[in-house]
Amino acid sequence: MRELSGEIREKIIEIIGDLDSLPTLPHVAAQVMELSMSSKSSVREIAKILETDPALTSKVLKVANSAFYGLKQQVNSLELALVVLGMGEVSHLVMSISVFSAFPDIPGKKTFNREQFWVHSAGCGHFARVIARRLGEPALSGEVFVGGLLHDIGKVVLDEKAHDVFTDIFTQAQEEDRAIYEVEKERLGFTHEEVGLVLAQKWNLPLSLQEAISLHHHPEDAEKAQFTVAVVRMADLFCKANEIGYGGDTKGFVFTEDVSWALVQKIKPEIASIDIEKFTFELNDEIKKVRDFINIARG
Repeated sequence: MRELSGEIREKIIEIIGDLDSLPTLPHVAAQVMELSMSSKSSVREIAKILETDPALTSKVLKVANSAFYGLKQQVNSLELALVVLGMGEVSHLVMSISVFSAFPDIPGKKTFNREQFWVHSAGCGHFARVIARRLGEPALSGEVFVGGLLHDIGKVVLDEKAHDVFTDIFTQAQEEDRAIYEVEKERLGFTHEEVGLVLAQKWNLPLSLQEAISLHHHPEDAEKAQFTVAVVRMADLFCKANEIGYGGDTKGFVFTEDVSWALVQKIKPEIASIDIEKFTFELNDEIKKVRDFINIARG
């Protein structure tokens, strides 16, 4: 698991300020996440926690009944959602929806296109979900979705806490056709991956998600959840190749030469049989689901 050195942590604090000022994960989401990881928790227990937040409950049910899941039956209660989708999946869904309330748009503030950023992030999460299922790992679909949604969350933190510096980095990366994390490392001594890790640790996210956030540019370094991190990286590349939203990175790549492809192929050799051009076309048909999710989560 990646650990931040004291030097890196000090540099981050110098740029973004007191870490206590970072957004906190909504209380209900934190409770649901904790309960879902316990084998002793019951469906009713989690439902009772969620019911204390009617707005969140409404969004969970709306997403559950949307094309995002494509369920054949109507889900009209939290308990049914927990049974049909599973406690882990609902926990990941709650986490995903709660991210938008933790980082609301700031009216009147000039920033990088937050709407396109969320389309890219949610697209990455959804594509990771599709890839995991295609490779026979449906149980990981919720985890890789959250990993994809949050993989670039450090950029939002930098934009909010060090706006002018981040804007300069963002502009330089575009003008020089370089990856943002390379310019960040050069200018700041750390990257949005490491800033994202600070937030993930503050939120007590599972180690698998901490790795997806802090190592999505370096999945080969993942120790806890290399498959999850590599799939998130692959989904990120699919989004870039197909211009799904915009995360600020335009640097070119060759998909099958990326380290994520080799890592996933080592674990799932059957990926070699996937027709990438056809698969990319199929993923483009999934974009409406991504936009539906964002509209519900932000609404």
